[in-house]
Amino acid sequence: MKSLLFAATAFLCFAATNLSAQMTDMHWDTHGVGFKVPNDFAIEANNAEEFSASNDNLFLSIVPVQDLEVNDDDLAEAVVEMAKGLEYDDIEEGESIEVDDFTGYYIKGRKDGVNAIVMAVLDKQSSTNLLVVIVYVDGYEKQAVNIAASLYAYD
Repeated sequence: MKSLLFAATAFLCFAATNLSAQMTDMHWDTHGVGFKVPNDFAIEANNAEEFSASNDNLFLSIVPVQDLEVNDDDLAEAVVEMAKGLEYDDIEEGESIEVDDFTGYYIKGRKDGVNAIVMAVLDKQSSTNLLVVIVYVDGYEKQAVNIAASLYAYD
């Protein structure tokens, strides 16, 4: 009887973990960008100037960047400057990234006890350049990184 109860409890915990980890595709058709977010994300803005969506633990904001002077060579410096401009008080070293058709750079920062990934990506195939900010509460860094890594372009 105890083993049956233990098995049922383990199954319920496994199912709850899988349900919370399920992701769904979202698209920003204006700029031809897709990404995966948790199923419980709700869209807050979806227009030419901004795409934003969130749940209780994560907030995603994407805006187009119309700066023709930013290129691969100075992307890291531009991202760090953006993070400083957003007044993050604890900026961790960042890394270059290659995600689908995008090349970019990201940093992790903290401001007023809130964590964020600040990322700029340049589309290798078009003129779409994006600033992506993913804000997350403690314990949700992996999900924030997964969202950032899921970006893809479609035309």
